[in-house]
Amino acid sequence: MQRRARENGAWIRVAFIKKYAGTVLGAALLLALAVFGITYRNEIWAVLTQQDARDAFIAFVHDSGFLGLLAFLGLQVLQVVVAVLPGEPVELMAGLLYGTWGGLALCLLGVGLSSAAVYYCVRAAGARAIDASVLAKYHFLRDEAHVKFFLFLLFFIPGTPKDVLIYLGPFLPVRPHAFFLISTLARIPSVITSTFAGSQFAEGSWDVSLVVFLATGAVAGLCVIFQDRILAGIAALKGKFSLEKHGDL
Repeated sequence: MQRRARENGAWIRVAFIKKYAGTVLGAALLLALAVFGITYRNEIWAVLTQQDARDAFIAFVHDSGFLGLLAFLGLQVLQVVVAVLPGEPVELMAGLLYGTWGGLALCLLGVGLSSAAVYYCVRAAGARAIDASVLAKYHFLRDEAHVKFFLFLLFFIPGTPKDVLIYLGPFLPVRPHAFFLISTLARIPSVITSTFAGSQFAEGSWDVSLVVFLATGAVAGLCVIFQDRILAGIAALKGKFSLEKHGDL
């Protein structure tokens, strides 16, 4: 009897940890970021918007070894959590500091950590439903049969508000691990162009860096300008999927 009670107690503890570990870790990460962001808000904004501040930050990261790497990772995570902060300067710095592939890996790690933190904290706040008007623009994400495909498209297409979309994760019909995987890996094309441009700049190939940067900016700009048409096209694709499904029935 005592042995069974101990086993039941152990199972309850494991179930509790599985249920709340992500929430606790996410809340702790967001709290740490909030304290850090408030304390160094002026410096962070300067790094993201002023070239002199970026140069000083890059020098600090270079000279600080592992501590510098952690500082850069923290900046990447903070940029994703505070969705209004621009992401391109961080990605360019990643390529300049760690090369195309190292910068890509570091950026994706930051995206994954911040996505999980935001997701679990939004869910911990008691969010189980969202006003229909908030998702009106992305109504096709309610399609349980194809939500993963549409999510991938949104995170893959340049110019979409990817960091804002993370906050919608808990309201979508997709499991957390699938959402984290899609929201992170689908960004690879847009991130790698920035890290490549940064690495080329570091190697002195300013012309290559400029061409890649301008081309990427042009594509992203067009996607922003025609965002409504792109969303309408995705919605039409969703309608086509629905017709095919009902046709098979």
